[in-house]
Amino acid sequence: MMKKTVSTWAVLLPLVLVLATRSAGAAGAAEPTPPPDTVRLTILHLNDVYQFQPTARNRGGLSRVATLKQQALKESPHVLTLLAGDTLSPSVESSAEVAGEALKGKQMIDAWNALGLDYSTVGNHEFDFGDDVLRARLQQSRFPWLGANVMSVKSGQVFDGLKAWDLRDVGGVKVGIFGVVLPETQTSSKPGKDTRITPYCEAAKRSVDELRAAGAQFVLGLTHLTVEQDRELVRCVRVDLIIGGHDHDRVEETVAGTPIFKLDEDAIDLGRVTLDLDAKTGAVKKLAWKVIPITSKTPDDAAFDAQMKPYAPLLATLAERIGRSPVALEARSAQNRMGETNLGSFLADAFREAMGADVALVNGGAIRADRVLPAGTMTRRELYSLMPYRNELVVLMVKGAVLRAALENGVSLSSLDGKPPGRFPQVSGLRFTYDLRKAPGARVTKVEVKGKPLDDAAVYRLATLSFVAQGNDGYSMFKDLPAVPRGLDVSPWEALGTAFRTGKPAPRAKPQGRITVIGAPRGGLRAHPTMK
Repeated sequence: MMKKTVSTWAVLLPLVLVLATRSAGAAGAAEPTPPPDTVRLTILHLNDVYQFQPTARNRGGLSRVATLKQQALKESPHVLTLLAGDTLSPSVESSAEVAGEALKGKQMIDAWNALGLDYSTVGNHEFDFGDDVLRARLQQSRFPWLGANVMSVKSGQVFDGLKAWDLRDVGGVKVGIFGVVLPETQTSSKPGKDTRITPYCEAAKRSVDELRAAGAQFVLGLTHLTVEQDRELVRCVRVDLIIGGHDHDRVEETVAGTPIFKLDEDAIDLGRVTLDLDAKTGAVKKLAWKVIPITSKTPDDAAFDAQMKPYAPLLATLAERIGRSPVALEARSAQNRMGETNLGSFLADAFREAMGADVALVNGGAIRADRVLPAGTMTRRELYSLMPYRNELVVLMVKGAVLRAALENGVSLSSLDGKPPGRFPQVSGLRFTYDLRKAPGARVTKVEVKGKPLDDAAVYRLATLSFVAQGNDGYSMFKDLPAVPRGLDVSPWEALGTAFRTGKPAPRAKPQGRITVIGAPRGGLRAHPTMK
């Protein structure tokens, strides 16, 4: 999706500015030689890259990006390769184990090191494995990570291993770069108790002031914010360029005189910004942006592939067959956050059966494949892609009133045209009706368990994910309930693997009418294009 606003830049810059030239092929023709007294800076940028190999549709692949980077370096000595956040999680590989140890994003750091990344800002998913894992990944990185608004409560300083900003000499021009992440990271991911995500505008102002004081002539913000937050940032502090992420949409805007560029996810495209800067002042003489599709037409880079060879056994393991599905599975994120899907019901059924529970509840946000999986053979990669987060299955003994409160929470953020919420419940062993016209907290009008009305005083065995049982996604009513002891822990992957292998329970072709919504327009709720 392309988003544009009318550019006012031409009024603000003294010389002609060229914006947004998009390539239709691979790398396109080389840029013309810059005029005298000009420094050319080429910025290659990506965002929200969760795997180093190509996607299921054979787009992307960091080996191909490495090839394009080498081509850019042949054209200009001044090339910066930037990542605007989100790479450690979620992904199939990050959930996989090598030698008995979960990778938790290690493979992506190896890939970025092999590529020769210059800078990354932290994204919200960098905190998915907690502070200790993030610190370990920062130490393994051969490039700086930026996060001006990620602070330690104890020290009052930026999170250990991050920088608020950095200053680099580019052909005699001092280029400053800072990074910020969206505040929602505090609750949507798993930063530690000592970590605080502070307001991004304040952090950006502080960083830009310090950069200017250090002599920066050109300042770039590397952000992991929503596009609305990027717009706010450039209104509260003057910067020369924003390279952003998080939205998973291509964005090309000029706001308050500052261009904002973003791409979609998983390196299916590479952004290239060509800047001609005045050699003395750093002022922008000319700017051009192109988007380069990453397809099979772009050859792999042999040096990159050699460094990633240790992961070949893992990729072979992920290709192993673990069973089959007789029907296509609706794994698109938005659909699983708006209403019942055949996949959501199948997951809940498999978990309920594996745990011997009366009912099951799965938060829709745990389903991450974001595509329709075709009927037929299911591989280990597809199994992990459905639910890449590392969770356990637990059983809680809950009263009917608590179960009702959980369903109320699950539909409390649902709306006619808003972003579908990750807390939306996929269920098994029960049916419920909710009314969008009613206020949150009073929307659930009917609940049945095994064909009988829910008894608020009765106690039910509930199977759910440990993430939900710990009170996340608003399910605070479960937080202090002890899990029923079991002899062996069961993971969602084990339960699903058994179901795919044995065919019990089997997924249905269509939803079973477990969730009824009142007050929705004809045709159902509108799907948001992407989920982060």
